[in-house]
Amino acid sequence: MKHQYPYKTIPAFLLFVGLSYLFPMLGLQAQERDPCGFASEQGLGRKSEAQRWGYDFADMLANVQAWNLHPSVDAQLLGYSVQRRPLFHLQITNPASHIPKRRIWLHARTHPIESESSEVLRALIDELLSDSPLAERVLDHCVIDILPMVNPDGVVLRYPRENANGVDLESNWGSSTPEAEVNALRNRLRSLMQSDMPIEIALNLHSAYDCKRYFVYHAAEGSSILFTQLQQQFINAVRTAFPGGIEPYDYFVSWTGGTPDRYPESWFWRNYGESVMALTYEDMNCTAAGDFDRTARALLEGSLAYLGIDGPLDAHPMAAAQAPEIEGLFPQPAHVDGSFTLQLGGAAGGSSVHIALYDELGRMVRRIWEGRMTAETRSLQIPLSGLAAGSYHLVLHSPAGMQRRLLLIGG
Repeated sequence: MKHQYPYKTIPAFLLFVGLSYLFPMLGLQAQERDPCGFASEQGLGRKSEAQRWGYDFADMLANVQAWNLHPSVDAQLLGYSVQRRPLFHLQITNPASHIPKRRIWLHARTHPIESESSEVLRALIDELLSDSPLAERVLDHCVIDILPMVNPDGVVLRYPRENANGVDLESNWGSSTPEAEVNALRNRLRSLMQSDMPIEIALNLHSAYDCKRYFVYHAAEGSSILFTQLQQQFINAVRTAFPGGIEPYDYFVSWTGGTPDRYPESWFWRNYGESVMALTYEDMNCTAAGDFDRTARALLEGSLAYLGIDGPLDAHPMAAAQAPEIEGLFPQPAHVDGSFTLQLGGAAGGSSVHIALYDELGRMVRRIWEGRMTAETRSLQIPLSGLAAGSYHLVLHSPAGMQRRLLLIGG
């Protein structure tokens, strides 16, 4: 569906890049088995040539320029691919809303042949700009950050999985010398995580050849018990919004042997733990694919439910009764050789929580608590041995949401 947006000046770089990369070249490289279901060339034959690649780089350029005319959209240049194609970062929110905002990140098209990931993301953006009640709730309460196409070179070159250097970007996140696309993306994510409004949900959109819609679930062996509970809450909320459309949370279980070091979700987990619900979503990569608008709405509705935005917390099924609240941190500043006391309130309901300390770069430096809070654990004494003087952020994550407090440690 086409939308008529109020006029807004298009940045010159958008017009420039829109004219620069409109002639794709052909190429094909081998696949490997992974959650997307690439097992052999036989899988590629299930769709026509046009269906395999679908939404292309020129489509994305045209859409970015159209979306950027909407007053809720701010299109930014995040960086460039290996072959100097632009990586666009869209920030979508209601700038007139003064409600404290929550941040949701989505990116798509890491694997070029998974064009359905682009279709889901296009439907999601169109929903956000549609003035629907759902869009109004999301934009009033959230900032949605979107990278529409992670691997534009691969899309233009028609490489099923790789970028212009022949590297699978999905498996490049643990590299000390990452590809240009991954490096630009990691830098932007670090910046957002250091902001006053860090990312709470990060969705990595793909599509799979087994013709199912599902999330790649991380087992406790590679994450934590609390994170498995949070994943189940999120996935179940999305499934509730699309009855019968998305597989149960345990359809595809990963990380059973520990945390891998190469995926975007690994990067989020190793740096930010339970504070970011980072998941891969796999749409249907087959001729039966469709219902992209329903999928997009389900992802948005599930995110609102997970964040506790759909209604009062005490009425929301994702929120725990008497969710814990940070009442105080003292002394402030604490001494580097001493300890500090964390005082909690409202924890008698037995809520599952994760509490951790992060430095100014957004890196987790100490896990403080993981489990259920009771009346006996409302006051925690935390030693500071091993930490340098400086500013830290204490983050409490529970089914009711995330709370953050500044902790100062003096020398």
